[in-house]
Amino acid sequence: MSEAADPSQAGTSRTPSIAPLRYSLTGMLMFLLLVAVGSAYVHTLLRLRQAESELADLRQETGYLAPSDEGEIAATRLSTDQAMSYRLRVRVPESTPYRVVYSSLWPASQTGPKWFGAIRVPPGESVVIVRIIKDPRDEKWKISAVCPGVGGTRRMATSLPPKHIEVFRGSHEWLRSGISQKTETQPVGQALRLLDERVLVGEGAMMLYGDRAPSGDMIGVFAELQPDVGTL
Repeated sequence: MSEAADPSQAGTSRTPSIAPLRYSLTGMLMFLLLVAVGSAYVHTLLRLRQAESELADLRQETGYLAPSDEGEIAATRLSTDQAMSYRLRVRVPESTPYRVVYSSLWPASQTGPKWFGAIRVPPGESVVIVRIIKDPRDEKWKISAVCPGVGGTRRMATSLPPKHIEVFRGSHEWLRSGISQKTETQPVGQALRLLDERVLVGEGAMMLYGDRAPSGDMIGVFAELQPDVGTL
């Protein structure tokens, strides 16, 4: 004899039960550790990129000289926001005395400028400023070279001829050469042309390329780092 079905079970069906998700303490700790490490890495990477950008700006402003051999001289150009003012960072050895010579004239048929004056640069790194400026003491326009240092500031200035003053105060095109904001080197005992800023006016404007002698007097801003031996 079969058993009668339980009326209370009529019309109902069994549904499978879902096991609850379980998290272990170790797994949660590992997950939190990965999140913390990832966040720290991203934060460090962003800070590093910001520091590299600030370092690049600082090097451009202060003039970074890359390492050079003991048997080399080195120089680079610094940024400046003043017209006809040039800031340079140079490095010279203790074994050979060096000077920075300056001029505003490259005479016709000469292989280089006619140097007006010079300042001695101390061993190691120095900043040299060459500029065209009106001297407030006597109201004369001059080309000058200044080298600030721990032992005092060395300076030299030369009054400009009236023709040069007229050219510098006028509006002309310039042919800019010399060193750039990258480190330039030469063996000790050799010279390194720092500035070669030629005003393109008159016959001088015809000589645009090379180091050959100009057919006419050329006006500009010229400076060179050279061994401090002999006369200019």
